[in-house]
Amino acid sequence: MATAYSSPRRSDRRQTTIDEAIGHARDIVAEQGAGAVSISEIARRMQMRPPSLYKYFPSLNALYDSLFEAGNVELTRYVDDARIGHEPGLDRLLEQSRAIVRWSMTEPGLAALLFWRPVPGFEPSDAAFAPARALVDQAREDLAAAVARGELSAAADSEDALRLLTSVVSGIGSQQISNEPGATYETGAYTRLLDDALQMWVRHFTP
Repeated sequence: MATAYSSPRRSDRRQTTIDEAIGHARDIVAEQGAGAVSISEIARRMQMRPPSLYKYFPSLNALYDSLFEAGNVELTRYVDDARIGHEPGLDRLLEQSRAIVRWSMTEPGLAALLFWRPVPGFEPSDAAFAPARALVDQAREDLAAAVARGELSAAADSEDALRLLTSVVSGIGSQQISNEPGATYETGAYTRLLDDALQMWVRHFTP
């Protein structure tokens, strides 16, 4: 009978160890940047030998992949919460754009990993990248809704319009984090210009 109950307990312990390691990786990213993460440093913080940590992450890139996925899941939840109460179409699309920048300001280290790809040789897996694709699909749906509602011209329901919007959003976020990382979303020299930049994009696709 003992064997029947040992597997779930081992699984819980394994997940607890994985979650703890990812938590330490997040701390390192926040303190020193995404490139500073290492198996040896995480093992030291967990009071483990580095080879023991490889039982949970077969490589450093596997750990980055888990961190990338965790960041994307967290960002998606944040954005989904921000979208609640907003009408499908332009209103919800613009709020999603603001939410991405707001979240990036609270998690600049993770945002750099998600948006800048600062780790040489690391490519996220399809599973880790899936939440980001879902966010893009949401934006596509709202673009189509905005066009159907007459809020934007037909040209807005296109990949070029989406690329231009993401360039505006990522540009503001990148400039803010690079030049004034300690500021808040409300006080940042660049983030306080986000609505102006978004309205420039809206005017470009005005019916």
